Amino acid sequence: MKKIFLSLLLTCSVFLSKAQNYLPFNWKISFNDTTLSASSKGSTSTWKDVNLQLSWERQGYFNRLGKCALVTDFDLQGWDSATILELNISLQCHVHQIFMNGKYIGGNIANQFWTNKGAKSTFSIPPGVLRRTKNRIIIIASDLSYTGGKSYNYVSLTSPKSLDNSNISIQITKTDHLFSDVPKHDEVQVRYMSKTPGTISTMIVNDFHHTIYTETTGINAGHGVLKIKVPEALKPGFYEITTVMKNDGYCGDVSWLTLSPEKISCSREPVADLQKYWDEAYTELSNILPDYKLIPNDSLSNERRNAYILEFRSIGNVKIRGYYFVPKKPGNYPVILHLPGYGYGFQNLEPFINQKEPIAELALCIRGHGISTDDFNPGFDIPGMWGYEFCDRYKNAYRGAYMDCVRAIDFLRSRTEIDTTKVGVTGGSQGGGLALATAALCKEKVQACAFFDPFPADIRHQIKIRTLMNIEIAKMLNYYKNQCSVADVLAVQEYIDTRMLASWITSKVYFATALFDDDCPPHVGFAAYNNIHSEKKYKIYPNDSHLGESGYPKVFMSFFKEEFEF
Repeated sequence: MKKIFLSLLLTCSVFLSKAQNYLPFNWKISFNDTTLSASSKGSTSTWKDVNLQLSWERQGYFNRLGKCALVTDFDLQGWDSATILELNISLQCHVHQIFMNGKYIGGNIANQFWTNKGAKSTFSIPPGVLRRTKNRIIIIASDLSYTGGKSYNYVSLTSPKSLDNSNISIQITKTDHLFSDVPKHDEVQVRYMSKTPGTISTMIVNDFHHTIYTETTGINAGHGVLKIKVPEALKPGFYEITTVMKNDGYCGDVSWLTLSPEKISCSREPVADLQKYWDEAYTELSNILPDYKLIPNDSLSNERRNAYILEFRSIGNVKIRGYYFVPKKPGNYPVILHLPGYGYGFQNLEPFINQKEPIAELALCIRGHGISTDDFNPGFDIPGMWGYEFCDRYKNAYRGAYMDCVRAIDFLRSRTEIDTTKVGVTGGSQGGGLALATAALCKEKVQACAFFDPFPADIRHQIKIRTLMNIEIAKMLNYYKNQCSVADVLAVQEYIDTRMLASWITSKVYFATALFDDDCPPHVGFAAYNNIHSEKKYKIYPNDSHLGESGYPKVFMSFFKEEFEF
C-alpha cells in the first residue's frame, strides 16, 4: 500500500487565521448526490447554496435532512506550487470524508458544537493534489448541528508560512444595533484592511429572507472604510448584513440591526372563540383535584434553603412535578415560577441550590419534560411536544401544558410562605412562551413576567423566517397519516399562539431578545410583546443567538428584584 503524505493536527482553540484563505464562503450543498463519484464531476448548478458565514438553520438546513455533500470550486492564482497548503476545518456537523480534487484528505471529525465549538482540525495537503485553476473540495457530512443562530462554520485553505493581516468588520454605531429611524450612511460602516487590491461585497437581507440591498465595491490595498447605504424605505423589522472581502483570498463578517421593532404589527386578529376555548380548559382543570404533595429532598437542600419535589394533578389527570425551593427562615417571600425550554427538565439545579436571594422558586417540569413524563411523554422528535395531536385543538400538548402552569400558580398562591402580591414567572424559548401564556391566563395572579425569545408565538410568521419548520410540519402530518392539512394545523395554532394571548397580560413585563436567534426569531417575540398593554420594557442582545450567550437570566433576576424589592 502506498503511503499517503498526510498530517493531521487537532487543536482545541477557536479558529482564527491571519493567513490568506483561498476558499470562498459560498458553497453548494446536496442531500441527494452524497457520494464521491456523484459530487466530484460535473455541474453543481442544480444544488442549493449554503453560506458558511450563516447558521445551517437560517438557510433551511438541519439534521433531519440526513447525509449531505458540501462542494466548492476554487483557483490558486499566484500560489507557489512549492508551498504546502493547510486545510483548516471547523464545521458544526459530523464530517465523514474530505476530498480535494478526488484525493482523500481526511475525515471522521465529530461535531463539537456542544463541547468545543470553534475547534479546528488541520490537514496538510500532499504535493501534487492541488492545481492553479479548477480545484474542487468535497466534504461528505451528516448531522448538521443545531446552532441557535450563530455560525461557527469555517473551512480555509492557507499557507502556514504566509501571514496576511487582511481583515474586515461591520461597525454599527448603536451598541444594541437598535435604530428608531433608518440608519444614516455613517452609522453602518465596513472597516477593512486589505493586503492587496480587491473587492468588498455587501448584502442586506431582512429576516424573511428578502434581499434589500447589494453592492460590490473595488478597494485599494491598505486600511479603509465603506459606508453602507441603507435603503431609506426600510420597514420596522430586522436586517442581516453580510460582507465579504475578496483580494488574493477571502474574509468576511456578519451582523444584524433592527429598526423600530415596537412598531411591528401583525394584522391577523385572535379567533372569535379564544376566550371560550380557555374558559373551557380552566373549567376542565377545576374538575381535576390537584392533590398537591411536597416531598422533602435533602440532597437539594442546604443551610439556606429547603428543597422539595412538588407533585400535583393537572388537566387530563396528568401527574406534574417540579422542584420547589424555599428559604429556611420563616417568612412571607416573593416567588418566581421558572418554566422550561423545549425538551429541558431542569437537569441543572445548581442555580436554584446556590440561590442567595430571599425568594422562593419553583422550577416546573410541564408534561413531557424532566420528571413529569409518567403519564405523558411524546418525546421531542417526531411528533414531539409541538407536533403531538396538532390537528386537534383540544388534544394538542400546549393546551395541557398551559394549564400545568396555571395550576402551579394556584399552588404557589395557596402557600403561607408566599407573598401573593409578588408572584413572578419567567422562561426562555418554549419557557418564554409558557411565561407569556401563564401571565395571560392568570392575569392579576401574576405581577411580573420576564421572557426571552418565546415559542410558540406568531407561528404563521415564524415558519416563513425559520423555514425548516415547514419540513417538520410535513413530517408530523405524515406521522398522523395526513389526517389534516397545513391550513388546519395553523388554525389550531391560533388557540395556543402567545401573540394572541398577550393582550390579556396585566403584569409588568421584561422582554429580552437576541438578534442572531434563528430558532425563535426576534420578530415573533416582538409580535407578542407589541400586543401587551401593561407596563413593559425590552432589551436587545445584538450578538447573541438563541443560546443567550450574554446571560439574560441575570438581567431577569435584577428585574424581579427591583419589582418585588428583595
